[in-house]
Amino acid sequence: MGELGIISLLALVVIVGVPVAILAGAIVYVVRLARRGTQATLADAAKRRELA
Repeated sequence: MGELGIISLLALVVIVGVPVAILAGAIVYVVRLARRGTQATLADAAKRRELA
């Protein structure tokens, strides 16, 4: 249990990092909805899709 190989360490970072990134994205989205409202948030998303 004392030694972690590099591959094990990378796997651990990915396994922990992906849910943390999803949670952070969800928090940002919910805060944006609370501050700006649903219509403004969705309108901005539609504008971004048109530009891309």
